[in-house]
Amino acid sequence: MSVTAPRGFRAAGVAAGTRDGRARDVAVVINDGPSRAAAAVFTPDDSAAPVLWSRQVASGHRVRAAVLASGGANAGAGPLGFQDVHAQAEHAAGELDDSAAEIVVCACGDPGTRPPLDSLRRGTAEAVAEASRGGGLAAADALRTTDTVAKIVFRRGDGYTIGAMAKGPDPSVSSVLAVLTTDADLTGPQCERLLAPAVAKAFAPLGATNDTVLLMASGAAGTVPDEEGFAALLTDVCADLAAQIAADPSTPAHSHDPAEGP
Repeated sequence: MSVTAPRGFRAAGVAAGTRDGRARDVAVVINDGPSRAAAAVFTPDDSAAPVLWSRQVASGHRVRAAVLASGGANAGAGPLGFQDVHAQAEHAAGELDDSAAEIVVCACGDPGTRPPLDSLRRGTAEAVAEASRGGGLAAADALRTTDTVAKIVFRRGDGYTIGAMAKGPDPSVSSVLAVLTTDADLTGPQCERLLAPAVAKAFAPLGATNDTVLLMASGAAGTVPDEEGFAALLTDVCADLAAQIAADPSTPAHSHDPAEGP
């Protein structure tokens, strides 16, 4: 398991036909609560429509689900690209009988590509229908573009679990696109306070079009964690993902290691 190791989460990865030669290209990670606390760290680059949309969503510190697609980054597509992301979020919200304002949308792949909206909708509907506690690996597989293997990890804390999946560099993501989950009982501001330093320590500075690291907390374990201990475990999870990315043969040899300094 990865993102579904913590209680309260379901995931799936399906083939929607947005890429040639790939079995899976659309993933969902769903938070069934009871809490929906969340935070995210994004690239400062505002050219990707999914980042523009998801930045707005994450500012509310509540996320029901993340929808991820690897068939194109939807970066530099202007208003039409943003309309696509809005429509994708609305569709996912409809499948979950929820609000689009709590749906994060992530994408990766060719920066100049707007994936076909009909295929994304079909894939999202299938992924929501298939989502389960056993779907973490399939979701991580659907996130890959140039990655040769899926990147997943989970750690047990004191009465809670942290899980995660990620992908490494491609033309749209020079550092990382990652989803982290926990069943610890955290507030949204806590998520933000704990995530930012973990990302800064583990990953190269985010700066490409679609770089995103999202943390969702379901509260399903009922444990209010010690912040210092949670921060250390979260940083360890991020460091594990970063090490997996660096070890992948697809990762450029010149990728920056934060441990090396600026």
